[in-house]
Amino acid sequence: MDTLTALQNRAFLAIGPARIAALSVLSLLRSETSAPEGQDILAKSKARIENAQKMLSVQLPELLAELEHTLPAALDEKRINCIDEITPVEEAITAYEADSPLSAEQLDTLSDHCLKSLEPNMTDFLDQLTTNLIDTHAQRTQTRQGEMLNAITSAESVGRHIQLIAFNASIEAARIGDLGKGFAVIASEIRQLSGQTQVLLDDIADLLRNA
Repeated sequence: MDTLTALQNRAFLAIGPARIAALSVLSLLRSETSAPEGQDILAKSKARIENAQKMLSVQLPELLAELEHTLPAALDEKRINCIDEITPVEEAITAYEADSPLSAEQLDTLSDHCLKSLEPNMTDFLDQLTTNLIDTHAQRTQTRQGEMLNAITSAESVGRHIQLIAFNASIEAARIGDLGKGFAVIASEIRQLSGQTQVLLDDIADLLRNA
């Protein structure tokens, strides 16, 4: 996991399908079918809900910590609420697998929960999570660019000082005469390399400023 935007994509892919999975489970429970295709739907829906639960309760906090980012308190509370939203669906699946189907009243309650609570609350959490992670990533990128520009500015200053020192060294070598010829060649090469470095730093700075 390298960036917050990569985390946002991973979290969305793990959590988002649980909304449809919950509705698939509800439809399956209402139909009371035990056909193979029904069992396949249940298995896939159960896996998606478990993936969402794992991401919300374990993986997301761990990955955020790795990236040194903390969700705002209100958003983290929504994350915890999403865990609670999934619980009734998990309990319904457990009852179905134990051959203990829900009553009509329980199914109505589960239906209201999936449509009026789970789906809108999880969608709201994903929307806010996406906004938070993308905005934070953009802020971090801008900060890094600023830090790099400051470092380049410092390097440019050092380069100018090196050029000045090399220039003065060339003058001193010329004063010495023949004994200073070798030193003059070295000073000239240092000045030339410093100038090339200066051009490279200017190019990098321009790229960062226009990014």
